[in-house]
Amino acid sequence: MKRVLIIRSGAVGDLILTLPVLFALKKRYSGLSIDMIGDRERLSLLRRCGYVDKVLPTDGREFTPLFVPGGALPARLVRRLRSYDAIISYLPDPYGVFAANLERLASGPVLTGRSRPAEGGRIHMTRVLVDALKPLGIETSVDPPRIDVPESAASDDLCSLENERPQVAIHPGSGGADKCWPVEHYGTLIDLLTESDFGPVITFGPADHTIRSRLLPWIETREVLVIEDRSLVEVAALYARCRAMIGNDSGMTHLAAAAGTPVVALFGPTDPAVWGPRGKDVRILWGTDVFEADVDGMDWKGPFRPRNLNDIEATTPVRILSRVGAITGTATK
Repeated sequence: MKRVLIIRSGAVGDLILTLPVLFALKKRYSGLSIDMIGDRERLSLLRRCGYVDKVLPTDGREFTPLFVPGGALPARLVRRLRSYDAIISYLPDPYGVFAANLERLASGPVLTGRSRPAEGGRIHMTRVLVDALKPLGIETSVDPPRIDVPESAASDDLCSLENERPQVAIHPGSGGADKCWPVEHYGTLIDLLTESDFGPVITFGPADHTIRSRLLPWIETREVLVIEDRSLVEVAALYARCRAMIGNDSGMTHLAAAAGTPVVALFGPTDPAVWGPRGKDVRILWGTDVFEADVDGMDWKGPFRPRNLNDIEATTPVRILSRVGAITGTATK
């Protein structure tokens, strides 16, 4: 097998969780070329880091017929689809129309994977996604997502971050407001870090304007570096340079963990057994519990029940990072 096309929609976290699929394919097929269809801006991270060869956007009109039964595609697109040895789609397709059109046009196998576990399943998403490769005879163990960011990806201002104070990244936003730790706790956390002579680095994305405005009173009156509206590869380079990262159940937290940064992830209404970031230096706070092992290897007993983010005290992330050495300087990355 020489060329594969992967179709993957979703947010940043979904993209990071798909990385083990790419690694499993490249491990099985030497010299494999992988193209991806999805959000161009998000997928540019994988292209810049060398994991994807070409990125095709999903918003082009030429793809519209794929969503219509028996849709007729432009000849150029048909030739492109037939140039792949296999196509793997994670696109939600409840009626099978999209997959049926791909199977009609493709020259190789079309594999479809789930975009989330079966109802009630407490299986980590990395494992759910890699399961789509079983028809190819790929049943490897699922390693945590990882991303090696080129040194050239860091912009000049990020390269000149002050080295005298350990930098701790904080991303207070998330794709859902219910997944966000209370703003008051983030304000207290910023105080605790600055008072202890650490350098908080707050990252905001395009959808974080509301929480940014609520955090503004703390940000304006303290020595806090704010990084916002940067490309994903720049943010990944920033996280890789930080001593630690603290964030909600969000794509940025997955990104930091994949970059090898020690992470404290704050969970409440979502299930860490499915959506928790993975990595050797990841700690997950879920309600009053702390999980310090890879969430994929844990034995999660019983059905999922949401917990309250308010149960996580502002002092807990700092205490954990101090104990594991991420802030004291003894952690290795």
